[in-house]
Formats: sequence, structure tokens, C-alpha cells
Amino acid sequence: MVALGAITVLMVAQSAKDWLLAPLRALYSRLLSPSLADAPTGPLSAGALNTLLMATRALAGVPVQTAYYEDFFRWRAENLRGNKALYERFAAALDRRARRLVGCDFVDSSQQMQEKIIKKLPQLRSASTRWDRVRIAVLEREWLLFDQFIVRDILLLFFRTDAWTLLGYEAWPGTPRGLDQYTQAPSKARDVLSPR
Repeated sequence: MVALGAITVLMVAQSAKDWLLAPLRALYSRLLSPSLADAPTGPLSAGALNTLLMATRALAGVPVQTAYYEDFFRWRAENLRGNKALYERFAAALDRRARRLVGCDFVDSSQQMQEKIIKKLPQLRSASTRWDRVRIAVLEREWLLFDQFIVRDILLLFFRTDAWTLLGYEAWPGTPRGLDQYTQAPSKARDVLSPR
């Protein structure tokens, strides 16, 4: 009988704990998963687009085919609500950081400085503790949005495109390649046999 009472008390305590902590868990989840504000669509300004392309190059750390990223940013700004405003805010925030560190806009700074600025951005995925995550979510709310809706998209797009060419492929999956090779003479590099 005592064991049954103890089990009942523990179950009640657990449900009370879950009930009391549920609002805090919901708040924590909302803090770490911001949503994109509803804003009109439209064409990006040339300055914002250039800043996004330079940020892409700085994030990748290698030369990238910017035309693909340019199409990506333009399409999202013109067709998905909230992206144009977010891209413009991101460009302005990078310019502010660059002016504070170098004295010029992000696009006008050197590639090394652009990479340094990008690496110093607060990133939720690099936060080691829950306290760090909450601190970023509260104090660096704008950068949390940028990380979730811009940086993550750039990296995903990079992994689906330019990363394949860095691995040695002629092009990334889904793009035609090798269609004209059968009409050309083979290169000497392909004709050389490996030593026996």
C-alpha cells in the first residue's frame, strides 16, 4: 500500500512538473525558432544583392558561381513574403559591422575582412549551452533570423551546388554534363595509363 501511494505521489509530481514547465518549454522553443515576418515581395536593391553575394563568397571561403546564388536570392525576394525585407536588413547589418571594424561597407572591404566579419556572427548552432542559446535568441535576435533564413540557405545551396565541383565533379547533380565530350578528342590526361 505504501509503494502504491509513493508511485501515485511521484506520478502527480511528474505531471505537475510537466504542467508547470510546459509554458517555459514553449517560450524556449519560440525563442530558438523565430518566424519570418510578413512583408511585401519585390526586387532586391543592387546593393543588397551584392552584399548577399559577397557574404556567400565569404561563407563558402572559396570562389563560387554567383549567378546561381543571384537567381536564388532574386527569386525568393520577388516571390516569398518577408525575404526581401530580411535580405535588405541583413545587408544593412553587415554594412554596419563592416563600417565599425573597417570604416567602409561590407562589399568594399577585403575578402579576408569579409570572412572575418562573417565568422564573428552569432550562430545558434555553435552555442554550447542552453544559456548561450537563450542569450543569442534574446540579445542577438536579428542575427538568429539571419542565421536561420539566410546563412543556412546559403550553406545548403552551396552543398547542393559548388561543393560538388570542389569534390572533383564537372558539375553538380541535376545539371547536364559530358554531353559534348563524345564529340571531342580525348585529352592526353585520360589516355595516359597508370604504371603497371
